[in-house]
Amino acid sequence: MSLVLYDHPVSSNALKVRFMLAELGVAYERTTVPFDLPRPDWYLAVNPIGGIPTLEDGSVVLSESHAILRYLADREQRDDLYPDDPPHRAAVDEFLDRWALTFRPAFFRHESPALGFVPGKGMLGGPARPEELPAVVEAIAPTLALLETLVDPSGFALGRFTIADVAAAPILFRTTKTGLDLTPYPNLIRWRETLVARAAFAEADPIT
Repeated sequence: MSLVLYDHPVSSNALKVRFMLAELGVAYERTTVPFDLPRPDWYLAVNPIGGIPTLEDGSVVLSESHAILRYLADREQRDDLYPDDPPHRAAVDEFLDRWALTFRPAFFRHESPALGFVPGKGMLGGPARPEELPAVVEAIAPTLALLETLVDPSGFALGRFTIADVAAAPILFRTTKTGLDLTPYPNLIRWRETLVARAAFAEADPIT
């Protein structure tokens, strides 16, 4: 049975899973889930939480994008993407947690007004609010400066390509759509350019 990915074209969390699947060369079916809330009953029957994306692999049904990345790496025995040895795996897990808890929210603060985020409708759900952006850029600068010091100058978060990079790529790509100026952060620019240049990222159908 082939994998089924329940996703939406503008979901950054869904994009990271499509990126991962493209890197792995694994075939899958896409089922689009409406972004507007409430989510339809047919989808809640698959994922009661209703978040996007969800991956269905036979009897295995997983939501939460980082859990899906870990699962796929283990499923395909890709120790290079998600190491087996505890110290290296812990470094990837630490970065994923830091990304989700500290750095992703900072980028979201800029995306929200830049891309017209509306609760219950998502990005592009309403008009952009450019008047909010200067204050947001100033507010998130310390967080981006911290991220700049943590990202390896190689173009990969931890010095080689792992699922930590897969997780971050959609949001780094999104800065090209929001106009967030990363000039003060050369490591972040190098990281973004390295990831979005990968053939698998283009194959994952990035939109915004």
